Amino acid sequence: MIRVAISVEGPTELEFCKKVLVPYLRNYTIEMTPIVVTTSKDRCGRKNSGGCINKDRVKNEVSKLLYSYDAVTTFYDFYGFSKRDTDSVDELEEQLYNLINNPKFIPYIQKYEFETLLFSKPEYYEEYFGNSKVTNKMNEIITQFQDIELINDSIETSPSKRMEQLFQLNSEKYDKVFHGEGIANDIGMETICKHTKRFNNWIDILIQLSDNSTKNSTRLIRK
Repeated sequence: MIRVAISVEGPTELEFCKKVLVPYLRNYTIEMTPIVVTTSKDRCGRKNSGGCINKDRVKNEVSKLLYSYDAVTTFYDFYGFSKRDTDSVDELEEQLYNLINNPKFIPYIQKYEFETLLFSKPEYYEEYFGNSKVTNKMNEIITQFQDIELINDSIETSPSKRMEQLFQLNSEKYDKVFHGEGIANDIGMETICKHTKRFNNWIDILIQLSDNSTKNSTRLIRK
């Protein structure tokens, strides 16, 4: 069993990893442990977790984990990454890798937000809501960008804001933690990976850590 720590940004990513990613990777003898970034301490010394990701905080978190695991990876949103000096998610990952300077480290930044993954199956929402309003609007968005991982990163049009607007079409409120993990679990990792090149590449890299990476040949979704 390969032991991998994954440093995550907050409760949405934590629930996704616990409920979806961890069980999936166990099929490849990889035991992943999600750990939320510690961001501050209160006056009593208690730790507060989640959000406010920057390079210094990543270095601090990852460095603590490298000694206890076979590999360490990350799952942060590019949209909310603080004090970044680049508009390229690939360049940011390279900066993080060079900052840690350890072959056990596998940096991954989600372009642009976790909610990107929820656009991988528009037809799902027709069954979920009992009508085609969300599916039709989501298909319009996907047609505009061609690639769901390019759905843009701005205050009003980021993937999470778009999910909020899509839910409002049915007079419902999108809850990142509750709906995020639940929808991703329903859609399934195979469908998500099929429609997200960068995310799929990361999953492939993690799977290759395992001696049993070729055990399940049906998983081979190529770029």
